[in-house]
Amino acid sequence: MYITKANFKRIIYELDIPEWYTFDDVIIWTTPSGYDIKYSKDSTYPISRMFSNKEKVSLLAFKAFCKGDAGLIEYIYKKVEKPTDSFRYIQPEKSPSYHSDPNCPAMKSDYERIVIPSQIREQGKDKVMEFRKYWNANNELREQDNEAFCNRMNLIFHLDPPIREWETETLYNSGIHNIEDNRSVSEINDDITQIFEELVAFLKEKRKQRIYLCSEFGYLSWLGDTDEDIVTHKRLPTGCTQEELKLFLSNLNSYKKRMSEQLKELYMRKYIPDQNVDDSLLKSLGFEPCIICAMNDGGQQHEG
Repeated sequence: MYITKANFKRIIYELDIPEWYTFDDVIIWTTPSGYDIKYSKDSTYPISRMFSNKEKVSLLAFKAFCKGDAGLIEYIYKKVEKPTDSFRYIQPEKSPSYHSDPNCPAMKSDYERIVIPSQIREQGKDKVMEFRKYWNANNELREQDNEAFCNRMNLIFHLDPPIREWETETLYNSGIHNIEDNRSVSEINDDITQIFEELVAFLKEKRKQRIYLCSEFGYLSWLGDTDEDIVTHKRLPTGCTQEELKLFLSNLNSYKKRMSEQLKELYMRKYIPDQNVDDSLLKSLGFEPCIICAMNDGGQQHEG
């Protein structure tokens, strides 16, 4: 079974980890010296403390999903709720799809939504439903003669100014995630090690200060790339200005982002090839089978 990369990220994004949950595997990564960076609220290791608890949980959840952690899937993942009709588009929002054919065109094609004219939407959902009914009943005329369709529509719905062209919005499909390099698990791990060693060298430049800042402020590294004041979250350390701390956090955040991306690549490459997931999981998460895959000979374009 296949889902788009966008929908895979959607599942990860909608995680809701209860406090009582314990991961089977709490190790995020093992350093060259053999130290395990893992989820632990009382960790004293500066490199481990630079990740916030939320960041650690996110990485462990990503790893657990790649490993097919049944407990995580059954008790933690929120179901993808049935989409709420925004009454903005001609076709209401649909549930995400899963595919049985990796060559399905819906896996790779973008989906264009036609926006209902604002004059209609402003009159409420009953008028939107009336307009959708009109659209579906006269769609053949629109395809053959859009001008005649618009003239009739403007007259029936008293649109002022009259509508001549349609506003559209494109939902870009991410397609299948193809591995674009030939790195082995060992090589990816070597790349993580390289980033880690660069980070260690950065911290050693001003060892006493930077180790302290990494340990005490690392979890706030995202602030280094924002205009938000650090003092709204934590008191500034003695002898360090906000500008200096922001520069440090910005550099630290860059290392963390690079490391996190490679860790996710490691998890996917190492564990997903051995995972055998049937469609029951995807159905439980709110996905629906792709109509095109089921027909195997084409059908209407839909959101993948």
